[in-house]
Amino acid sequence: MIQWVYWVWYAIGAILMLTIGVPEALSFSNGLFLVFYALYVLDLIYQQQHHRSDLSDQSVKWLRPSLWISSFIIWLGGMGVEWIGVHTHWPFGEYDYSDFFGIHLFSVPVTLGFAWIAVVGNSALISGGGSTWGGKLVRALKTGFWAIVLDFVLDPVAHARGFWEWQAPGGFYGVPWTNYISWFIMGAFLSLFLPAMPKDRRSLLRAKWLYQLFILLFGLLALKEGITGSFIIAIAGVLLAEGSWLYDPRRKVQRV
Repeated sequence: MIQWVYWVWYAIGAILMLTIGVPEALSFSNGLFLVFYALYVLDLIYQQQHHRSDLSDQSVKWLRPSLWISSFIIWLGGMGVEWIGVHTHWPFGEYDYSDFFGIHLFSVPVTLGFAWIAVVGNSALISGGGSTWGGKLVRALKTGFWAIVLDFVLDPVAHARGFWEWQAPGGFYGVPWTNYISWFIMGAFLSLFLPAMPKDRRSLLRAKWLYQLFILLFGLLALKEGITGSFIIAIAGVLLAEGSWLYDPRRKVQRV
């Protein structure tokens, strides 16, 4: 169910943002989009190893303590580093959030914690692995890479559209270079709290589409805002994700 909610929300939001913009009356939808993105990612990560159609079996995954513990750790870690960033200007640089993403907690939108879950989780899904500590470390480096590629597209667009505002000029389209480095480090670190990723073709395919269409949306928004560099990176991200899919051994594993 969550995947359909997400894609309907995505389609409506994409049409509005690429044309007339999101009406003031629907401003609440911005934060909900991040929540639905995070829930869809968690649904992919924590799905049953063997797919069954009955509702009782599908509901079990949402009762797993491991799901809520790891999700809360990432949410708290993301919110914590955002709080540090807003109040100390380290490690992301000097910036402030608008009301675009809803209710604030200590000057940070609550939904930003879900954004961290979504980006880190989606990046980890593409990266795969993680059943051993060695595997988790390799996955962490890959996750940091996918997160920073996405951030090179997302942050310049967010800055240009007033989602949040950087005070110091410079960097990549007004966003300090330290911000991108920090996203790589934090994305890699927070991914260590996630379990091993699913090993079936369908889960990987959905994760790939999720990443590709998200980065493509913001790439098109970047093009609309005249941020050519971010648009080029978005296209590169789509192609790299496709290449990762083609050479991922999980692509040959079917769900039973």
